[in-house]
Amino acid sequence: MKRIWEKYRIWIVITIAFLLIITVFSKNTAIEAMAIRRRIKIMQKEQRYYRERSREDSTFLENLKQDRFLEKYARETFYMKGRGEEIYLLEE
Repeated sequence: MKRIWEKYRIWIVITIAFLLIITVFSKNTAIEAMAIRRRIKIMQKEQRYYRERSREDSTFLENLKQDRFLEKYARETFYMKGRGEEIYLLEE
C-alpha cells in the first residue's frame, strides 16, 4: 500500500484537488443545482396559477358581454339600481 501511495501520490493529490474545485468552488455546484430546481418548481406552480387565473378571467369577460350577467354583476358589486327601484343595504 505504501508503495502504491508513493507511486501515484501526485495523481491522487491532483484528483482530490480537481474534485474539490469542481464540487465546491465551481459555479455549477450541486447546491446551486438544487436551488435552481427549487426555483423551477416554484415558477411552475406560479405558471399553473396564472394559467388558471387567465382562464377564469377569460370566462368572466365572455360573461360580461351578456346583458343579463352584466346587469347582475353591476347590481351585486356596485349596488346599482334600475329606474324606479330602490336599494336597501342590510348590515348583519
